[in-house]
Amino acid sequence: MNLSDLRQLTTLQFDECRERAIKRVQRHLGERPTRARFEKELGRLWTILDVLALIVFLAALFISSIHIVTHMGALSARDYDTLNQATSGTVTTRDFYVASHQWAYIPLAEAAMILFLVMFGTFRDGWRRWVFLSLALLSVAFVLVANFSSGLGILESSLAPAFTIGIGLKLEHLIIQHMKRRREVTERYLEALAIWEAATNDATEHPNYRPYLMNELWAALMKPKTNQWAIEAQPGFKRAAVERELSRENWTEGAAEPVAMIEAPASEEVELERVAVPFGNTAPEPGGPESMLMMPSVNGHGIAVTSQQ
Repeated sequence: MNLSDLRQLTTLQFDECRERAIKRVQRHLGERPTRARFEKELGRLWTILDVLALIVFLAALFISSIHIVTHMGALSARDYDTLNQATSGTVTTRDFYVASHQWAYIPLAEAAMILFLVMFGTFRDGWRRWVFLSLALLSVAFVLVANFSSGLGILESSLAPAFTIGIGLKLEHLIIQHMKRRREVTERYLEALAIWEAATNDATEHPNYRPYLMNELWAALMKPKTNQWAIEAQPGFKRAAVERELSRENWTEGAAEPVAMIEAPASEEVELERVAVPFGNTAPEPGGPESMLMMPSVNGHGIAVTSQQ
């Protein structure tokens, strides 16, 4: 097979192929992408084991919370007796002071532990990562102290905080995976949206435009009977034939800037040497140096001419 034997398309045929490729892009472009479509493509992070872990976590959290309430109740009640309050304005009662410490310390310890672990897993670099880890360890230490102060045995006191911390780590892992997945969905959604908007404004910017155009060009090349001998051609020959058609449109790409017209320098003016011709017998002799006049030549140089008397 010889590429030179393949009859090329006319300009009108090439334009028709281009229009068909644009219509194919617009037809397959569809509606504006939505974020929900990308979220549906991903499976659920939660499994049946996570449901069981959640049940155990709630039970351990309930027991640990009771120990925190008891521990903080004893400390805050003892501290209220030595508390110096103002006699006017907002005065905190004993019950409110004790109850506030009892119930506020539950999320302050349990939820804060999971929160700082999540932030520790989210930040990969920088000093903030280690600050979050330190705060998470501080919350863990408080939960352990509150449970050990309950007066139960060591095993009984450590069981609830151990399960809370262990399953809390699993919950922290799920939260991080969920955040990572949302970030990936956002990136894919924004990429698809950018392609859709660019293709809406100009279909030739869509990634599928060039393959569509190449298919249309090859189909048009095979329509004449004189070219049908190449129907079963190899992919390399097909690509070369189509690239030859595309080169007619792309030959202007990267063209050099038009060369500016360079004006020829103006010729230097030749100053003629003016020779004064005296009167009387003082006139120069014929052929003498005084009778030589400078005349301009074509190339700008002077030519000596003898003056005639």
